[in-house]
Amino acid sequence: MSFNISSIKSNSRKVYDVIARCTRCTFAELQVLCHLANTDLCMALVQLIRENKIEQKSGKQGVYYCLSPVLG
Repeated sequence: MSFNISSIKSNSRKVYDVIARCTRCTFAELQVLCHLANTDLCMALVQLIRENKIEQKSGKQGVYYCLSPVLG
């Protein structure tokens, strides 16, 4: 399976904007808000995590995604 990096980057910008607006989101919420398929959303999330732009955390209501704290 091959992936289109420009598509992943585009989707990751969309996901980042949604998380920035909502503060924290679950996978299901991001799927609805971003209108992305499972694989596309996963690839966007991985890209953002690799770039240290978002974090995956676990709370009482399950796994969620939020912006990484600003370093420096």
